[in-house]
Amino acid sequence: MVNRRDFIQKSVMGYGGLALAIPVLSSLKLFSFPKSREYRKSSNISSGSYTVLTTCPPYGSQNVGDKLIEQRTKELITYVKGKVEFLTIFREKPLEPWLEKINSTRAVLMPAFPIRDTPMYPGVYQLVKDLSQIKVPMIPVGANWNVYPGDEESRCKVNYSIATRTFLSFIAGQVEQLSCREFYTCDILAKHGITNTIMTGDPAWFLLSAIGKPMYRPQNIKRVVFSPPLSPFYLAQAKQILDMLAGLFSDAERICAFHLLDAASKENLTSKSERSAALTPEVTEKNRVIREYAAELGFKVMQMAGNIENLEFYQTCDLHVGYECHAHLNFFSRRIPSVLIAEDARGVGFNYSLGIGGFNGFMRVQPDPQGRTKKITSGYCTSVDELVIAPPKMNVHEEIKEFLIHEMRSGFRRYIGLSSYLDDIFKNSMKPFIESLP
Repeated sequence: MVNRRDFIQKSVMGYGGLALAIPVLSSLKLFSFPKSREYRKSSNISSGSYTVLTTCPPYGSQNVGDKLIEQRTKELITYVKGKVEFLTIFREKPLEPWLEKINSTRAVLMPAFPIRDTPMYPGVYQLVKDLSQIKVPMIPVGANWNVYPGDEESRCKVNYSIATRTFLSFIAGQVEQLSCREFYTCDILAKHGITNTIMTGDPAWFLLSAIGKPMYRPQNIKRVVFSPPLSPFYLAQAKQILDMLAGLFSDAERICAFHLLDAASKENLTSKSERSAALTPEVTEKNRVIREYAAELGFKVMQMAGNIENLEFYQTCDLHVGYECHAHLNFFSRRIPSVLIAEDARGVGFNYSLGIGGFNGFMRVQPDPQGRTKKITSGYCTSVDELVIAPPKMNVHEEIKEFLIHEMRSGFRRYIGLSSYLDDIFKNSMKPFIESLP
């Protein structure tokens, strides 16, 4: 398999490249566990089902990107393992009511396994009070980490609590390989003593019908999609991006696509919610302003949240430019060019691991304070304390414009190798990982 770090260093990245950083790694094992809890093979290998702890409940923000992860995970498993059934439960739900059914499945799969010090358990995951009651392996698929801003300094300074380290080690001890969706997550886990990792990519990287196909290289941009930032502090920067796209693609159909609902959405007139900053009044107001501003510039505003079928629209588009990681990944999985503006560690990690079309939307100006924690699972900028550390970069629209002009002149030549890289990761990392599942 191609070593992506070597690939990036040797390839021509141009304006879409990110500065490479040498991660701080540690091989020190912080915890040990009884051998009965170490790498476990399921006793239910004859079972025709898996439990899936989804990150997308049918209420709240209804993030269609999270729904994409869930669906692509199921599609990949079905493709590799044959026809199976799935018991799907939201990860923030206590699992006691489903224990008998869970323990009759082959394993508990944890797509987008979110590594957060919020805490992870019980918090990001509720699971059960007595973890020994879960008799089958718990297996992350495409684990991720997220902080703001998520740059080299963030990676060097991150130091998870004892509770989070204990839980991570508990999970890592149950699997032969812990799947991570980008390289920096592998580095963060190694720093905390967990080295049995493999970079499989995100399940959303892989659309099975596109495996083996070359990149689409549009001669003309007839339809371009913009996806808004999650953080309300990125509103001014987002307006600059909208202005740039309206000027550069004045003859194209322009779409402003929202992947999440907010608190003002009629679908959210319910008492149910989730631990997401997407439902705060500040984000709701940011979304209102972007919708109005985009419409004034001639963008068609589309709501993608809640229904995975909405994402099929992207197959008809020529280019994506925006902040939504899973809009970006959906385009790439369809072999269509995209530009991702990273507003936290998720985007930084994807841009580094994929190697093309990535820009940091922030500019680090201050070091992280000691002991900074968040009580929500969203990693993007949600407070003034975070904003002063790394404010939005207010000339990134100029960098992206120059990059796009070069790509359009050259027929998107720097994207050519992406399809081969995605095929390689699928063949040599993701597929073997899924084959190794119980």
